[in-house]
Amino acid sequence: MRRHKVLLCLAIMMAMIFVSSVGAATPGVVNTALLNLRSGPGTAFQVLATMPQGTPLVVLAQRGEWSQVVTATGGSGWVSGQLVAIDANFRERSRNVTVSASLLNIRQGPATSFPVLSTVREGQLLSVVGEVGSWLQVENAGRLGFVLADFVTAVAEQDQVVPVPLARVTAGSLNLRSGAGTQFPIVARLPRGTTVAILDAGAWARVMLENGAIGFVASEFIEQVAGQVQARIAASSVNQRSGPGTTFPVVTTHPRGQTIAVSGLSGEWVKVSAAGEAGYILGNLLSLSFSPADVVSELPTTPNAPDLSGFTVVIDPGHGGRDPGAIAASGLRESDVNLTMSHQLRERLEAAGARVIMTRTTDVGLTLAERVAFGNESGAHLFVSVHNNAHTNPQISGTQTFHGVTEGSFALALGVHRRLVALGLNDRAVLTANFAVLQRTTIPAILTETAFLSNPPNAALLAQDSFIEQAVEAHFAGISEWLLGRRRGRVD
Repeated sequence: MRRHKVLLCLAIMMAMIFVSSVGAATPGVVNTALLNLRSGPGTAFQVLATMPQGTPLVVLAQRGEWSQVVTATGGSGWVSGQLVAIDANFRERSRNVTVSASLLNIRQGPATSFPVLSTVREGQLLSVVGEVGSWLQVENAGRLGFVLADFVTAVAEQDQVVPVPLARVTAGSLNLRSGAGTQFPIVARLPRGTTVAILDAGAWARVMLENGAIGFVASEFIEQVAGQVQARIAASSVNQRSGPGTTFPVVTTHPRGQTIAVSGLSGEWVKVSAAGEAGYILGNLLSLSFSPADVVSELPTTPNAPDLSGFTVVIDPGHGGRDPGAIAASGLRESDVNLTMSHQLRERLEAAGARVIMTRTTDVGLTLAERVAFGNESGAHLFVSVHNNAHTNPQISGTQTFHGVTEGSFALALGVHRRLVALGLNDRAVLTANFAVLQRTTIPAILTETAFLSNPPNAALLAQDSFIEQAVEAHFAGISEWLLGRRRGRVD
């Protein structure tokens, strides 16, 4: 008897686990006079209930000839799959809707008698995957459920992705509240200059902070600014899908630490662009950073404006000697472009008071070990390896920045990268890579790939003195910002 109770408890626990996970969640009805609901997939398991013909169910999983179901009363168990008919009125759908009620229950099945899975607020975007009668099957936070169609509003195709404008706090201290009004509790106090992302506009704006916290602020105390929302992959490996839901195919996979540009929100999903591919990633797998465009102009650009005295920077012009690196169709060699950019960057940094060490100053080759030694044995504060890119596909273009493993490397890479993107280059993300100069250096290190010599338009830019100056200025501004932040005690 004791053994039987233990088995029964295990079966019930397994059923609870299945119910809470993502499944097909297909609505159906009992298709026989009486149907036993059992604690497990087989006639040897205990009968939990007996259901008459026509009883509504939601099928969660299949195991052989048995179906795991949840009933309108909240009960869950297993039934003979051949005795359940899929609801003939159920149709697959693919569109987005927004919640129009102040609060809306997402239920486990298409009736108010089914248990509530979660509750969503007015304005939230939901992905519809199916429809049965007056109920819509939606995906929210990785789970399938049902909502009444009367309490949602269809979203026009061109509006399905909500843009993410940025704003800055203009008041000395601004209350972030849990709701749209002074009667709601204060969640946090935001100092002047804090950058937020606007999720919904109005007298009370619904905003998101960089740490993911969401709340409401009085709109009169923020001003919209141009800029870019960046997302950093927070999990070990994250799928980017073609649409906002797990039913959409995987386009690519991103490693932990990669940074990609954000272009909008779609319910729980974030629309991103990486390496020329647009797609969607579940929001809770990302950490966000906001990059107002005017931050670039906050750093003085006159030669003696930022005081970088006391700092040492190692500049590593990539390739050289017998290794020319990438070569454009015009004959322009990467090693030459890298060296030109590095000399100009050295001049800018030394004019600002920094000490600069270059791994090479002429067209000579170096081993990777020699390059790493410059960084590790020089007492420098950072290491920047200057490169340009190439690809077998000449259509591939844009800028990429790679960061090392030492603390502070990511912040340094992001600061330089967003300034290179601001030059109008395609954003190919901030990445990690198994490069010796990034993996073996013991100081913060980055490797920049400003543009593609294999792409004719990019190669034409790299042949222009004016563009080289702009690219060098982007490097200088990003490095200066990072060094000055280090002086203030902030490195990442």
